[in-house]
Amino acid sequence: MKVSLVVPADPPGVNAFNQVPIGGLYTATQVRDQGDEVTFFDLRRRTDLDAAYAEVASAELVVTFSTDYDLAQCYPSLTSAAECVRRIKTAAGPVPVVCCGSHATVSAALTRSYTGADGVVLGEFEFAVPALVRQLRSGAALSDVWPLDGTPRVATEAELAALGTPAYDLVSMHGYASEGFVDGEMRRVSSGLVLANRGCPFGCNFCYLFFGRRLRRRPVAATLEELRTLRNEYGIGHFFFLDYTFTLDESWVQSLCDGINAAGLDISWICQTRVDCLSTPKLKLMKEAGCAGVWLGVESPELEQRRYLSKGRIAFEDIEEGVSKIREAGIEVLTFVMVGLPNETESSLRSLNAWLESSQVYYSLSTFQRRLGTPLAKEVRPMAADGWEHFNAPSEFLGESRLRIADLSWFTEFHAANPRRVANIMRRHREPSG
Repeated sequence: MKVSLVVPADPPGVNAFNQVPIGGLYTATQVRDQGDEVTFFDLRRRTDLDAAYAEVASAELVVTFSTDYDLAQCYPSLTSAAECVRRIKTAAGPVPVVCCGSHATVSAALTRSYTGADGVVLGEFEFAVPALVRQLRSGAALSDVWPLDGTPRVATEAELAALGTPAYDLVSMHGYASEGFVDGEMRRVSSGLVLANRGCPFGCNFCYLFFGRRLRRRPVAATLEELRTLRNEYGIGHFFFLDYTFTLDESWVQSLCDGINAAGLDISWICQTRVDCLSTPKLKLMKEAGCAGVWLGVESPELEQRRYLSKGRIAFEDIEEGVSKIREAGIEVLTFVMVGLPNETESSLRSLNAWLESSQVYYSLSTFQRRLGTPLAKEVRPMAADGWEHFNAPSEFLGESRLRIADLSWFTEFHAANPRRVANIMRRHREPSG
């Protein structure tokens, strides 16, 4: 069977860079390994969209990804995927189009109606999509939802261990970027994306846990093989680990770091974790294996803000201690911070700015937004009432606060010009280094 896998084009201004569509490339490997023909279209990297849609239309099945795994937990608007499905169906005629990703897994019915897709695929798509292809190849009709029982597909650790290397050959790997460090300076770098372990046991109430709360480990040997392939065959020396809490399993981290050093890979990498999952010996080991930066989910220096986000157990002193530990190991600190919560005030915004100024951490700033499938989505009227339109509704306010954006020029100007804001750095360095 001939299958086209499609990553929709980005809407203008959404991303300063694109990371490797690792879930899509895993899917390509799995479908190809079972004997089917696969073409891969990352429309974020294409300028000739009309020609691309015509190529997509030659398939017998088209699979679109509303999100890949890098945006699974903080999924964006569904508008781009809906436009992609519309363009494909215009070009492809009767060819079936299915949609997978976080949106479909959260709400199959809403996603199907919003995008106009012929069907939706639930769960981890590198395992769900190949099974759907086999079903269709056998002559079965396409169902509205796959798997048929409506249960999202979740891989076992044994299946993750057997998972083949992503189909890197189907894309231009040097077209993908991330933040990285070159000679001690943060730059846009050509970067590989690694997803070693899935699941996060902490369950912050603003985060959609596409991979669930149970930690599922991938063998260190399989992770090392992906690193070796990208380093030796594609010349990529920078990596981002997508694991939500990289340092959770200390023995796994030690085995990985030992393997990187034993293989002499000479790589630089960044990971993400929590301030309560850090230890000095672990960080020193990571540094020796090439770790250049660690992202922390700080969200806010204000306790009331963290409490609202179910992070009230983390004290400000814990944040400061975590920052110190990382720096003492010779690793750069990067932080996720969030504004626009319902209890946001000018005072809390000024507190955030002051902390960023004094701490001099690198940071990513996001505006609070409720997402279906998260505990906080249950606090307000049923969000399903307007489908996915809540993502696109214009507002004069900052997130869900009662602060008018027009009155916050002092705040927006601070972040628009801040040299430690990662988005500013990535926009300034349009071409990747390293």
